Amino acid sequence: MALEDAPTVEVLKFDEKEAYNHDRRISSLIRTQLLHLHHAENIVVPPKARTNININQLLTERQASEYIQKVTRLLHRYGKASSGSKSKKKRNKRAKKAGRTSGKKVLGNQSKTNKIAVTKRSSRK
Repeated sequence: MALEDAPTVEVLKFDEKEAYNHDRRISSLIRTQLLHLHHAENIVVPPKARTNININQLLTERQASEYIQKVTRLLHRYGKASSGSKSKKKRNKRAKKAGRTSGKKVLGNQSKTNKIAVTKRSSRK
């Protein structure tokens, strides 16, 4: 195939003013980000330190950006330090207390005496 036969793609002109409009209404993607951050804030940050911002009142990209910055700062401050071995040990202890072991799942809300353990199925090749 010759170079002249190759398909061409038209590249649209980039409008910088349109791309960076902080007063534009937030998209559904940003709305979902706000929901995830709000949830994380309520789990990690102590009640007295939370922003107490109603995310349903955030309408513009500027407002969303300010909220995201505040919550990210709080999550970094109150989040757990990344010590991989410690957190794995805690998870394993919790799993053992709940009666679960690695590679097995406990089905449903069955009584302690009537638990059915199911082993994970290995992939078929």
